Amino acid sequence: MEELIKKYIAIPMAIAVFKQDKEKFSEFQLRNLYEDMIDSIIERMHQDYFKIKTELLTKHHIEIKRIKKGKYEINKEMVEFKPEELKEMTKQLMTDYSHGKKAARFEVKDRPWNE
Repeated sequence: MEELIKKYIAIPMAIAVFKQDKEKFSEFQLRNLYEDMIDSIIERMHQDYFKIKTELLTKHHIEIKRIKKGKYEINKEMVEFKPEELKEMTKQLMTDYSHGKKAARFEVKDRPWNE
């Protein structure tokens, strides 16, 4: 259960990092490939986030609210994560989704290539 809670907290942060990274790829020659890969990862993360949220609420009766950076209310109890913990949770999720156990093939979209 603790693992589910950590994923629920880390997924939005991982999505934000992937979105920032996607902006950096705009200058790459093969950016479409990277953008398609990142879009696929973000979509899967969104889907998993809502599955986890539903499971936490309906099955485990756990409600999580973000109070401020690193501070969360979990069933009326305050829980704080150190920046290093959040960074490691996010890094692990990003690794899992990009080339770990949650990695998946992605569709390359037909977009024009910039010269």
